[in-house]
Amino acid sequence: MPNLYSTCRTGCLALLLLLGLSGAALGQTQAAPDTASCNKIKTLLWRISGAGLPGPSYVFGTMHVLCPDDATVPPEMEAAFRSSGQLVLELDLDDPAMGKQFRRAAQLPWPNSLRRLLKPRDFKVVKKFFRQQLHHSILPYVLVKPALTEALVYSAALPCTPVSYEGKFLELAKAQQKEVLGLETIEQQLVSMQQVPYRKQAADLVEAIRTYDSIPRLMQHLVVTYRGRDVDELYRLSVDPKYGSENDGPAELQARNQDWIPKMSAWIKSKPTFFAVGAAHLGGGTGVLQLLRQQGYQIEPVLLPTASAKSAE
Repeated sequence: MPNLYSTCRTGCLALLLLLGLSGAALGQTQAAPDTASCNKIKTLLWRISGAGLPGPSYVFGTMHVLCPDDATVPPEMEAAFRSSGQLVLELDLDDPAMGKQFRRAAQLPWPNSLRRLLKPRDFKVVKKFFRQQLHHSILPYVLVKPALTEALVYSAALPCTPVSYEGKFLELAKAQQKEVLGLETIEQQLVSMQQVPYRKQAADLVEAIRTYDSIPRLMQHLVVTYRGRDVDELYRLSVDPKYGSENDGPAELQARNQDWIPKMSAWIKSKPTFFAVGAAHLGGGTGVLQLLRQQGYQIEPVLLPTASAKSAE
């Protein structure tokens, strides 16, 4: 699936899950979200400090797909990045094996295909949408798991050619010769999707296309909320079934956050580290920021200029 992977080379696997696969949207039974407001200051960048650390580390909340004007790197963020010794993303996106791993994880197992999973009239709906709205042939995606293909429907609703913060951070890491690490594997990120039958994934893809007229409004609300930089509100929105804006529901999101904390703690004890993860992971009483506080670290907001500010060169 070279076209799908090249489209998503910089952080887009998380984007695909962000846009298409919340546990609530997949019809799973989920625990009620923790709606506590633990972060009064509205910012996406937070400093981590504490006794025994070699220097401050930082954690930044991303939205995995944005228009260029909303994905700026202002001087405050660039300075935090430059002072860090390594970059940690949800996935190690500069791993040379990432392309092969992605293709293996994304491919439908034989003898499945999108054409086999859909009725002929529904396959025509998908084929027409790809040709008219995405200006792509459906053929490269026939053997891709439909839940991943569905995310392209959502990304098409943005009024621009999307970019990702992950891509920008990878470029900075390369220029500054910083190591890039990942909190999870592709298989871990896809765990929710793997529980959904392929026929249901295919049906959800068709439904997203049939209701496409409503998607731009939902996407715009997600972007406006992200611009507001309230990480607690972003968490609440991420587990709202109406948006399906994370790849899992409250219980699974909490479990992932808790799994990350020992890894984050080990990295920041070794050297100052810049973390960039989906903003939904930061907020709430079970979010990364609160869990780090419970470990005894000092978490301080780093205020950023408005998104319209020019990015640092």
